[in-house]
Amino acid sequence: MLSVVGTLISMIVAWQNIRTPLMFMYSCFFKPLGKHQNQQSRLESFYHDQATIYDHSRGPLLRGRKTMLKLCAAQLKDQIANGTTQGKPIWIDLGGGTGWNIEQMHQSFPVDQFEHIFLVDLTPSLCQVAQRRFDLRGWKNVTVLCQDASTFQTHFPLEGRVQLVTMSYSLSMMDMYYPVVDRVQSLLSPEGIVGVCDFYVSGRTVPKNNHHGVAHYNRQCNWFTRYFWQMWFDLDHIQLGPGRRDYLEYKFGTIKSLNRRNHFIVPYLIQIPYYIWLGCPKSATTTTLYEDDTCSSTSSKSGSTSPILSSSSSPLVPISPSLSPMAYQQKQWRLDYDPELACHTQFRSYIYAFTWEDPRVDLEFLHLSKDDVLFVISSAGDNALEYALQQPKRIHCVDMNPCQNHLLELKLASISSLPYEDFWRMFGEGRHPLFQTLLHDLISPHLSGYAFQYWSQHSDRFSHKFYKTGYSGLALSIFEWWVRMNGLSKPVHDLCHAATIEEQQAIWLQHIRPAMFSPMIRKILNNPMFMWNALGVPMNQMNMFLEECTTQEYIENTLDPISSRSLLRTDQYFYYLCMMQRYHPDSCPSYLTRQGFDKLKQPGALDCFRLHTDSILNVLQTFPDAYLTRLVVMDHMDWFDPMSHDELVQEIKHMARALQPGGQVYWRSAGTKPWYNRLFEQNGFHVEALGVRKPGESIDRVNMYASFYRGTLV
Repeated sequence: MLSVVGTLISMIVAWQNIRTPLMFMYSCFFKPLGKHQNQQSRLESFYHDQATIYDHSRGPLLRGRKTMLKLCAAQLKDQIANGTTQGKPIWIDLGGGTGWNIEQMHQSFPVDQFEHIFLVDLTPSLCQVAQRRFDLRGWKNVTVLCQDASTFQTHFPLEGRVQLVTMSYSLSMMDMYYPVVDRVQSLLSPEGIVGVCDFYVSGRTVPKNNHHGVAHYNRQCNWFTRYFWQMWFDLDHIQLGPGRRDYLEYKFGTIKSLNRRNHFIVPYLIQIPYYIWLGCPKSATTTTLYEDDTCSSTSSKSGSTSPILSSSSSPLVPISPSLSPMAYQQKQWRLDYDPELACHTQFRSYIYAFTWEDPRVDLEFLHLSKDDVLFVISSAGDNALEYALQQPKRIHCVDMNPCQNHLLELKLASISSLPYEDFWRMFGEGRHPLFQTLLHDLISPHLSGYAFQYWSQHSDRFSHKFYKTGYSGLALSIFEWWVRMNGLSKPVHDLCHAATIEEQQAIWLQHIRPAMFSPMIRKILNNPMFMWNALGVPMNQMNMFLEECTTQEYIENTLDPISSRSLLRTDQYFYYLCMMQRYHPDSCPSYLTRQGFDKLKQPGALDCFRLHTDSILNVLQTFPDAYLTRLVVMDHMDWFDPMSHDELVQEIKHMARALQPGGQVYWRSAGTKPWYNRLFEQNGFHVEALGVRKPGESIDRVNMYASFYRGTLV
């Protein structure tokens, strides 16, 4: 008897497990829809039998809904915090179906914090499920309207008062989408937000209008995907043609956009295109653009636009912003660029996850004040943040590699939005298991569309060891392998935590140095491919130091003085990071300390940043005469060929033009007497060595470069 009962229970459980997918497959693929007089009748016929199992059956298919809702919630919270939105917001969920969206949003933005929520859907059976759901939760400020999305009516006027409108896999099901989008436009308040998540297929050609560059990034579908999914979904009256999304982006400004593929049921074989998009009224921009921040009317050679900045001391006058996606971002740090250009697509990741130049030595000579306007190479942004602690007027960060600016932008956005503990876990410890949650819930309003796309696709970078990512991470991985192979794990740990200089030096000389210069290591260091991919040293720079010494001698001159200079655990965070793959609270860049973080988090402290994704020459050409006061160009001039350096000559000419009299350029080099020093002298600079490395001596805490120079415009 017990066995019979057990069998019956097993059969009931098994039926419950297969009932939902069977009903889903029958309703979607086999059930004949027949002919219907109107759209409501057709939708009711389609959803009536599956209304109660709708939420359980759609999870794997309708991807991106939670992300879209979290991004909308983050935008609303940020607007409320900044005082942009007054009072409680009103939300309309068009095509809201069973109310799943509203229940999910409650986890990010509680329902009672809305003035009112309207769920609008044309299907009676789905609306009934939604009403039962809201009644069960006791939500009195949620109203279900079983009406058409383009003509629905409420008990009080909503035109121009709604802060949020969402459409989750509903726009593609609306036969007449033009009046729906137009209605959304009339409903939104000036600071309102539109959130959409839906299936899509791209057009045949790639749009050339960079005003929509963010939305079109990674958007194109191959010919099979375009035709197959459009025909497949058409069987259920779901329209994936690009016109709907194009019209949406035509009517609204793009804030955030993600183009993804749903690996439904069979990963990598079935890839259904879907997108997540946030927009706002084109009449409203989230940043205030002034005369000294406006994009120039002439695009640079790489196709991006950089600002022309006025050196006038007169008050700044607001001007009309462009319709670039950057005009609708919460922060004004990033300037627009074309991500599809070959000069940018050649970079798949950032090269440097951390910056090697010693900012302490820089600051000894820079003598920064609140009137200084700096031009620096972005790199990983560490040194730029060190300069920002001195509160200069402006810091222009330039990098041709978009990923380097994505990294710096993430640091700026994280300082603005996160508590210190989370920021330290990300960039101090190099690991944060909740990074994706932080990205969606807190960081996203502060990121440009480009940076948000990048970190959404690479959210795993903080799942283990962040500083082992990027091309520089390859060097750390090789070093980690080499330490294990040579049984040096304990000596390396002891070196990084030595209590005295004498102890630190003894560990270096007795344990690590003998293994460091083995024949195998020398062979690796003499390989140009390793020097570039792992250490970021190009061939021209390698040739500079090879004219003066061997690779082994160069590395010896670099590393030997380090152990006797200062303690790694309290001062030399560069080498501590390389060996421990994380920072120590007592050995880290200043912006990672509690004091530095708090200073940068003060209102307006990061407003000095402008991030240019372009070449140094192109950006310099956009500046007016006598605008800059300091340039810190690191070692990038080592990368030029001494026999072919026309671009470098043009760079130096524009440095001289854009600098104020007495302005200064700082650079480091792998050579003790860089060949390009004479080019500065020929263009009106007085050149002086601030540090030239000698065997057994160090010029800074890194000591990686053979020399440090300054050129002063006479």
